[in-house]
Amino acid sequence: MTMSTTYKVLIADDHAILRDGIRYLITRMKNMKVVGEAVTGLEAFQKFEHLQPDLLILDISLPDKNGMQVAQQILTKSPEANIIILSMYDEDEYINRCLELGVKGYVVKNESGTELELAIQSVIDGRNYFSSQVQKVIFRKHSQNVAQAKKREHIVQLTKRESEIIGLISQGLTSQEMADKLFISPRTVETHRANLLKKVGVKNSMELINRVDELKLLD
Repeated sequence: MTMSTTYKVLIADDHAILRDGIRYLITRMKNMKVVGEAVTGLEAFQKFEHLQPDLLILDISLPDKNGMQVAQQILTKSPEANIIILSMYDEDEYINRCLELGVKGYVVKNESGTELELAIQSVIDGRNYFSSQVQKVIFRKHSQNVAQAKKREHIVQLTKRESEIIGLISQGLTSQEMADKLFISPRTVETHRANLLKKVGVKNSMELINRVDELKLLD
């Protein structure tokens, strides 16, 4: 008869009532045991080091350090650490930063206990878990990035000659100087310049250079 594994969980939250709720939820889950609790970022890091839990449930707002700082400190030393961020915030900046750090889960506090339970089980099983509210933010951000990429793609369809003209404009050359370099007439240079202003949606050469730099058209 094989012994079942008991997974150790560390809870870091500065609100006692929330720790109580999370602890109660975990006691109802199979093969889970709360081995410690922390109320500050420093304590969370120290107890993680000492207890080596299988999972850390980490509040993003702690008195001394925020959860992202604690997660970064832990994941820098232990990249495979299982961390679920528990947060009041569903803003892009928080979620994106946590994704960059490599946390395995993110649950917003105003969601149901079922979401946290699913997150715990998923992360213990080796999968990432982002609650329903967080997934909407991630999807919205992804959709915005795709839309921006399509918009940029539409704007930046430059010909080789147009790229050359932009490069020479950025050097401050006159139309005659550009014409001499490219072995074309000044009138052709002016035609390319006018087409570029219209294509990029700007009014003059200075705006054109700034817009080209912003969109990284010549990279």
